[in-house]
Amino acid sequence: MLTAVVAHPPRFGAVLTSFDGTAARQVKGVVDVVAIPSGVAVLAKDFWSAKTGRDKLQITWDEQNAIRKGSDELLADYRQLSATPGLVARQEGDAATALQAAEDQLALEFEFPYLAHAAMEPMNCVAKVTANSCEIWNGDQVQTMDQGAIAATLGLKPEQVKINTLLAGGSFGRRANPVSDYVLESVLIAKSQPGVPVKLVWTREDDTRAGYYRPLYLHSLKGSVDAQGYPKAWQQRIVGQSILKGTAFEAFMVKDGIDATSVEGAADLPYQVPDLQVELHTTENQVPVQWWRSVGHTHTAFSTEVFLDQLARKGGKDPYELRKELLAGHPRHLGVLKLAAEKAGWGRELPANRGWALPYMSHLTPMWQKWRKY
Repeated sequence: MLTAVVAHPPRFGAVLTSFDGTAARQVKGVVDVVAIPSGVAVLAKDFWSAKTGRDKLQITWDEQNAIRKGSDELLADYRQLSATPGLVARQEGDAATALQAAEDQLALEFEFPYLAHAAMEPMNCVAKVTANSCEIWNGDQVQTMDQGAIAATLGLKPEQVKINTLLAGGSFGRRANPVSDYVLESVLIAKSQPGVPVKLVWTREDDTRAGYYRPLYLHSLKGSVDAQGYPKAWQQRIVGQSILKGTAFEAFMVKDGIDATSVEGAADLPYQVPDLQVELHTTENQVPVQWWRSVGHTHTAFSTEVFLDQLARKGGKDPYELRKELLAGHPRHLGVLKLAAEKAGWGRELPANRGWALPYMSHLTPMWQKWRKY
C-alpha cells in the first residue's frame, strides 16, 4: 500500500496552472507525483516521505477567481444585506408594523464564524482501482452517494464499486460530503497506480484549511414586548451561504429560494409570538460549505434563545416561566423544558457567584423528526 497527500490551493477558488515535482521525486520513499482536479498529489511508501515530498513541490496557482475577502469583510457585506428585506421564510401577523408602533425596540446582532468539523480523525480513505472495479475502505456516512460519484468518475457501474465502511474517529457530518470530495481524491490518485491500494491522508492542517465548513452566518433580530411584558413583535433576518445549493438535496429542501437548513430553528420557532417574521438572504462565494452536526440549529438555537431571554428581561418576566407560557401549544417542547428544569432543580438557592441559565435543547426534537423523513 502507498500513502498519498495532496497540495491544495492556498485560496478557495484558485486552480492549478503548473507544477514541478522534480525535487519531490528525489525524496527517499516517494513513488510518484500526479495532478488531480483539486491539486497535486504525492505518493510514497510512507506518510512522512509523502509529506516531505509535498513540501518540496513547486506549484503555480491561478488565483484570478479566488476569494480574497476575510471574515471581517464578508461580515460587513452581510451586515449591509441584513439591513434590507430578505426572502420570507415565515410570517405571522405584521412584525414590521408592530415594531414601528413599539415605543422601545430590542435589537441584537449575532455573528457565527465559519466552523471546521475538526473531527478527532482527519479525512482519510484507502482506494484500490483496476480497469473494471474500485474498492475503498472509509469511515463513510453516505455510501450510496459516494458509490454513485465514484462510479461516474471512473466510468464504472455502481455495482462495480465496493465500499468497506470502517469505524471513524468522529465526523459530525464531514464524512457525508455532498460531492464526495476527499473520497474522489483518493480514487483519482489510486487510478494512477492500477491495482495498488493507496491511502490518502489529510493532515490536520489540510483538514482545517482545505475542508468544508459550517457557513458564516449573521443574524439581525428586532423585537418588542406588549404592556403585559410578553413578546409582541419578532423580526429575524438571517444571512449566509446555502449548504444545499448544487447538491442532490436542493431539489426537495430548497423551496422558493429558501434553504430549509438555513432557517430551521427560526422559521419553525415554537414560541407563540403574535407578530413574527423570519427572512433569509442567501449569499455565494468560493468557500466550500456543508452541514455541521445539528445543522441549522448550530446558529439559530443560540440566536433565538438568547434573544428570547433578552425579551423576557425587557418585559420583567422569569425566562423559565415565560417559556412555559409561550410553549403551551407545543406539548413535546414543553415536556423537554419542564424535565430539564426539574432535573436541574430550577429555582433552588445557589452559592455566591452562581446563576441559572436555560438550555436550548428543546429545538432538537423537531430537527430529528425532520431528518428521519429523508
